Amino acid sequence: MGAMSGRRRLLRLGVCAATAAVALAAGCARPPTARRARSARPAAAAPSTTVTVALDVTAFQKDGTPQERAGFYREILQRFDDAHPGLRAQLVGFLNTDANMAAIIAGGAPDVFPDCCRYGDYVQAQLLLDLEPYLRRDNVNTAIWSPSQVGTFDTGFGVFALSRNVDAHAFAVRLDAFDSAGMPYPSPEWTYQDFARLAAALTRRRAGAGGAVVRYGAGFQSGLNDLLDVVPGFGGQVTNPARTRQTLATPAGIAAGEWLVAGLYWSGIAAPSTSIAGPGSPNLGNGQLVMQDFQVNWLLPWFTAWHGSFKWRFYPPPLYPHGRANPVSNDFWGVSATTRQPEAAWQLVKWLSAAETYQRFVMKTFLFTPALNSLWAEWEGIVEATVPGLKGTGLHYFVEAAQQGWGTPQLWFRYGSSQALTIDQAWWGKLLGRAVGLKTALAQADAQVNALIATEARTRPVPLAQRVAQAKTARRRLDRMFGIAAAP
Repeated sequence: MGAMSGRRRLLRLGVCAATAAVALAAGCARPPTARRARSARPAAAAPSTTVTVALDVTAFQKDGTPQERAGFYREILQRFDDAHPGLRAQLVGFLNTDANMAAIIAGGAPDVFPDCCRYGDYVQAQLLLDLEPYLRRDNVNTAIWSPSQVGTFDTGFGVFALSRNVDAHAFAVRLDAFDSAGMPYPSPEWTYQDFARLAAALTRRRAGAGGAVVRYGAGFQSGLNDLLDVVPGFGGQVTNPARTRQTLATPAGIAAGEWLVAGLYWSGIAAPSTSIAGPGSPNLGNGQLVMQDFQVNWLLPWFTAWHGSFKWRFYPPPLYPHGRANPVSNDFWGVSATTRQPEAAWQLVKWLSAAETYQRFVMKTFLFTPALNSLWAEWEGIVEATVPGLKGTGLHYFVEAAQQGWGTPQLWFRYGSSQALTIDQAWWGKLLGRAVGLKTALAQADAQVNALIATEARTRPVPLAQRVAQAKTARRRLDRMFGIAAAP
């Protein structure tokens, strides 16, 4: 529901003015309560404009040195230059989230950069250019992305990022464990009750009363996120549409928790934390679990570690009372609010997220998943042609997860997003340790998170222009202390 209403908001006129976006780029951020200006047409890019872009050249699914990967990226960025006369994309160093934020405040960030998390923090701090005026001006059809991708980045007062990919999920299942137990393989139409029943039947413990688990029937990968991902399958949402209140302690949230936490974790038939491979955390490779929650961006490392070791295939997420539920990656492309080239940066970020040229490049070169709905079937063919051993293993379930609306928008809050998630993680730890009951944990987490959000909402943020000036002043003082010539 939130994603669909988000799309309607995205297409509605007058949501957030282009003049406000240009003001952000000039270092004059409006406070959240300011009246929205009348939408203006963004100015055209000047001739011979260079736009800088940070790309991560260190972590990919396919082999190659960072230098080789940087070369691949320079090659594809040349295609952007060729398609956009007067513009030039320049590859610069990749930064992590904290470094990105600091660089934006100091006025030294790349014009365009990728990130994987903390979208709410960027939005609250007013560090990203509002892309909604540009989307409307260029008549970008948001149906090229899934509703959950649109819903993740549409704030209701602006769109401050575009999707990089969809990190769809499925379950990797050891079929040889079913063979050994003399059990039939699960049906792709399995329900959440089927899943729990199979997990119980496949769990193995040491002999004797209270024997330790030596093999879990199932395993999930990321703790708290697993509950957040399942709640929509039980008919609920983890926030209100404005992302100003957490809503876990609802009938849907409680029902999801009773199935996942009480039914699977507390009963000892599912591992709340897993790994791809290795002797430590439970995984399929070390034989410590049978059915593993699996995100598609693990595909090549996982297959390389386990290929030929056992019999397996992928299955879709189970059917919950309100259908399948599947998380959507919140990896995004953003434009720095302090960019001096907002139009050129927009042209680049639009090309990265909405153009098939770049999407096909990352699919073929790195086997990355696409952001565009239309390319998912092509992605499946590319992966099977590149890694023939993956053919017939159920890759189409990732495609279906991305294309058939199983996705749910990622959790973030309008205010205090990272602090709120820290609160949730603390209560999640208490819940797993059975130090508190399910309903109490969810109610207390909601109460503390919502109190934090209310406090953060009342705190007027320091305008971006003032923070930029403070950062530059501090830098000049340090330069003088160490005898460094003043920066421009």
